[in-house]
Amino acid sequence: MAMMMADLSFSASISNAKLPRYGNDSSLVKRSSMFRAEARSTESEKYTTNGRSRKMVPTTELMRSKGGGRARTDTVNGSLNGAVNGSTKAVINGSTNGVVNGSTRAVINGSPKVVVTGTSLVNGSNMSSLVKTQKQMSARDDPFEEELKVLPSDEGFSWAKANYNSVQRSIDIWSFVLSLRIRILFDNAKWAYPGGFSEENQKIRRRNTASWLREQVLQLGPTFIKLGQLSSTRSDLFPKEFVDELAKLQDRVPAFSPEKAKAFIEKEMGCSVDVAFKEFEDRPIAAASLGQVHRAVLHNGERVAVKVQRPGLRKLFDIDLRNLKLVAEYFQRSEKFGGPSRDWIGIYDECSKILYEEIDYINEGKNADRFRRDFRNIKWVRVPLIMWDYTTEKVLTLEYAPGIKINNLAVLDSRGYSRSLIASRSIESYLIQILKTGFFHADPHPGNLAIDKDGSLIYYDFGMMGEIKSFTRDRLLSLFYAVYEKDANKGYKSFN
Repeated sequence: MAMMMADLSFSASISNAKLPRYGNDSSLVKRSSMFRAEARSTESEKYTTNGRSRKMVPTTELMRSKGGGRARTDTVNGSLNGAVNGSTKAVINGSTNGVVNGSTRAVINGSPKVVVTGTSLVNGSNMSSLVKTQKQMSARDDPFEEELKVLPSDEGFSWAKANYNSVQRSIDIWSFVLSLRIRILFDNAKWAYPGGFSEENQKIRRRNTASWLREQVLQLGPTFIKLGQLSSTRSDLFPKEFVDELAKLQDRVPAFSPEKAKAFIEKEMGCSVDVAFKEFEDRPIAAASLGQVHRAVLHNGERVAVKVQRPGLRKLFDIDLRNLKLVAEYFQRSEKFGGPSRDWIGIYDECSKILYEEIDYINEGKNADRFRRDFRNIKWVRVPLIMWDYTTEKVLTLEYAPGIKINNLAVLDSRGYSRSLIASRSIESYLIQILKTGFFHADPHPGNLAIDKDGSLIYYDFGMMGEIKSFTRDRLLSLFYAVYEKDANKGYKSFN
């Protein structure tokens, strides 16, 4: 523990108390001097759902000419003070009509509503930013531009068919459970090995069973893929061979067709994709167990990522979880699966709660806004902004923020990023979440953590979050300092 502490440095953001340093070196990781913007609330400010202040500003502050200077814009974690997702609400001739996601809607002397971006107003540009688009760069020119890959399709899976009914689904689930039970029985039975039982033969057979399990999970679809991904982190419950195979599910999730995605977006938003977006890429850049992500461009030229939920997911969850509850009850009664020593019913309840929370994208957007507020004064943590005008319960639109996967060591090394600095920041960010804010990201696999161009950590996917109560957090903080100071008595007292 001492060696680990000696190799890392923290920015004292965990608490107001400074941690002692070893030796004369104040920091083992060099940090450049920087200015920190601070958001201060006033009595006249009112807060919106994502926690940013919305301030009424005079038109003279907005309508600046190029020669007259520019309105001051302090930024905190990538957003303007007095703004909602980068937008400004203006009062012009006594009329107000504010819009989020970077735009201001004004009614001037009873004339029709005109939509322009808040940025163009601040800059005093006469050219509407609707005709300004960001310069597109190819993946070859920009290493942070995600290259489109051909993802496997879900068309060959029975669960993706429109006429898939609950009876057939239940038969498929129980056929899988019984087959798995028989395979595990033969793996553990010494008499089932024709050439004689040995630990090496058992490991080979378990690896074959684990490979079969992974393929069956893919065949069973989103619910089981998600549960498989969760199980890949529970080496305390499952054999190592199973954990290693289930971890591969992260890169093997099939995508659904762009036709399905567009039809789903139109149903959710109440308008066609062409009306909602200036550009929309048919091929997804990523597919997950519960949805997939497409790149798009808004009509103001801003690039965004659109996360689209798999069609019919809630109906599938209802059927699957009804059957899985019976499976959990069977495991709870079986001594072969741990019986009373493992709380399978509790595991089922927790997984069920997580699954239903993850398919509510409104909840995910609120989680992202809260997480961003928690890190508003931490320059090296980035959270993509949520575009609430283009977000529903099943479609989430957010700022496009590509980065290098945190486990892509070859690319990180070739670009000159410091592994020790990344490790230090990753640990510190989680200490802040657990010991200071009490609101932590509960799904930090490599697909949800990336490195930005300036070395900042980018967090994605806020569907699965955890919360630690203040009482527990205070005790954990005391324990942390006790370990750091090598004080056994202090550590003992933190538990009492």
